[in-house]
Amino acid sequence: MDPLSLAIAGALAAGIATGAGESTGAALPALWRRVRERFAGRAVVPESEDEIASALDEEFTRDPSFRQQCETLWNQAASGGVANSFHGQAKNVVQTREIHGGLTME
Repeated sequence: MDPLSLAIAGALAAGIATGAGESTGAALPALWRRVRERFAGRAVVPESEDEIASALDEEFTRDPSFRQQCETLWNQAASGGVANSFHGQAKNVVQTREIHGGLTME
């Protein structure tokens, strides 16, 4: 099973049970909304950790863009709301959360 499916399922199942999520900023609630939207209207909505993981695994296989969206939100939640992503070519790339003071690139 996809490790991302398992990680998200564990966090979502724990959040559902405890009402957690507010302390993680907007990313985890946004991830939960995205997953809930994906499964809305289905006869059986996954609720347990195992059900969520299995359903996510199937969706990730069927729709790689959904997996990428969930992975981005997961990374934001895990990093306290900061996600750095770079695609393409560049002379210099800086990925940072906070800079206090100056930054000079030449």
